[in-house]
Amino acid sequence: MEQKHFEVEITFQQSLRYAVDAADRKAAERMALERWQDGEKEGIVESECCKLVSVHTQAAPRDEGVTRDCEKVLRYLRDRELVIEQLDPDAFNPTIHDAVSAEAIALHFGWRRRDNGAVGEPDVPRAARVLDRLCRERRVVCFDRPRVRAGERGDIRLYCTPEHLERLSALLEPEAAGAGV
Repeated sequence: MEQKHFEVEITFQQSLRYAVDAADRKAAERMALERWQDGEKEGIVESECCKLVSVHTQAAPRDEGVTRDCEKVLRYLRDRELVIEQLDPDAFNPTIHDAVSAEAIALHFGWRRRDNGAVGEPDVPRAARVLDRLCRERRVVCFDRPRVRAGERGDIRLYCTPEHLERLSALLEPEAAGAGV
């Protein structure tokens, strides 16, 4: 029997217990949450990883499908960045997103996971696979940025074209040159 290639994603829940000294319960919760968001290991009393949340299996994608997805995503990024550059003269407007996440790509294209025939969550692994391939090919650049939403911790990986990043960097250079004077 011929072997087939699959990708299996295992998601689990981890619990961390921090020891903190605080004036009251709310302050203790806030301090522990801040430590967790910062990824601090200090003060962890116990860590357990014992609850399986889900297992997701799908056939590994064929190369021609990934190539097709790469072209669609690259075209979308270029068009998106062109619109941003045309519509907003302030490149540093905080309401304009300078780069996108894999989740945003999955949502934009309507890529959804299929579990036993049911359509579910956005297919973020598919989008991440495409974006990572474009990065390896140097057609897209990626960088990590700290998450800024309340209750989120860690970094989020964002993607944009090298041309867009170069344009934004060039806008910063006069400011950097003026700061050194």
